[in-house]
Amino acid sequence: MFKKLHLKLTAYMGIILILFMFFVASGIYKFTKMVFEDGNKELMKTEAIRVYNYRNTVFPEFFINGTLFNRLRPNALLESKRLDACYIVYDGHLTKILADEGEIKIADDIKSLAVEALQEGRDSYKTLKIGRFNYRVYTKYFNDLTGESVVQVYQNTVNEEILWKFLRNVLFVIGITGTIILLALSYLLTGEALKPIKETWIRQKEFVADASHELRTPLTVIQTNLDAVLSDEDGTVEENAIWLDNAYSETRVMAKLIDQLLTLAKADNNEGKLTLTEFSFSEVVENVCHNMAVMARNKNLDFEMNIEEDIVIKADYDKMRRLVVILVDNAVKYTEKGKVTVSLFTDKNRKILTVEDTGIGINERDIKRIFDRFYRADKARHREGGTGLGLSIAKWIADMHRYSLTVESIVNEGSKFTLRM
Repeated sequence: MFKKLHLKLTAYMGIILILFMFFVASGIYKFTKMVFEDGNKELMKTEAIRVYNYRNTVFPEFFINGTLFNRLRPNALLESKRLDACYIVYDGHLTKILADEGEIKIADDIKSLAVEALQEGRDSYKTLKIGRFNYRVYTKYFNDLTGESVVQVYQNTVNEEILWKFLRNVLFVIGITGTIILLALSYLLTGEALKPIKETWIRQKEFVADASHELRTPLTVIQTNLDAVLSDEDGTVEENAIWLDNAYSETRVMAKLIDQLLTLAKADNNEGKLTLTEFSFSEVVENVCHNMAVMARNKNLDFEMNIEEDIVIKADYDKMRRLVVILVDNAVKYTEKGKVTVSLFTDKNRKILTVEDTGIGINERDIKRIFDRFYRADKARHREGGTGLGLSIAKWIADMHRYSLTVESIVNEGSKFTLRM
């Protein structure tokens, strides 16, 4: 299920990444081309003005033979780079008075643009396909004291087309490579993102299975004992008291389990609310310890209390009392010999409750899951009964109050639960 979901999420992410890379690459390409076109247009316009200025500063015959113009280039006087382009200058009668066409002989093909400029009195910037090549042509219209004239600056775009093709290939390779890398990262990241969901799902399934098992056990015991009562048709209530008592005992176990399940269900739905009041936590701990001391004495355990007086906290009274009951009950239940020590004290600005026992302890592997629902570390803990939900509830109560509940333990030496407030 999760593998399929993992692949599906990666596929969706891949589609999004491909579209994203396509739009980014297209945007870069179009923006670069637009900036280049605008820059080139300005360069061609500047070149046309330079040619026109030189045409008006020296005698035209010098331009015709080219001797002076070649020596007095615009870049020499204006100290700027000259555009690598050809040019043609027409007067108002469309007579060619100056030209530097080089090897590109397209004057007749672009003369119509000069005619159009003279007729309409405006500039034009166009790209024309002539023969096998594309040419960019800037036609500049002038009208001053010397009369009308047109300067045409043009260049072959073959080198640019090679450049654009190269840029497209580079962007394509970068896009494909980037998409593959991002897909791999996406696969890893979605896998990491799904881990807690998968763990929650597994725990939820385990929770349902364990809850069903825990409920089935007392129901089976109740049914078995009631069957025994029903089979004895002539027996009195007193004669069947042992069976009825067993059934009643199991109903109490079920009631406790259902209560704990409802508590955890509220925790899952964030329905548990805190009723905060100030109260003496010292009195709460002392009261719980006095009640639990009876259980400890019945097991011949030493029960030690080191409770600092007048420790006041602002918390939910009922929930905090329940947390203390769970921790102390847990310590007494899983200690066969030795002692249980409950301490409450202040360390700097923090109030600390510790519940320490000399019981069976918990191995390092099980400590990581000790607060999981229905988790009991070993067979010894199963023999002691319980539902396996107590410590989960205790941890939930601590987390609700933003307190820290931790455990330290050594197998066959004991455990120590610490609540820091």
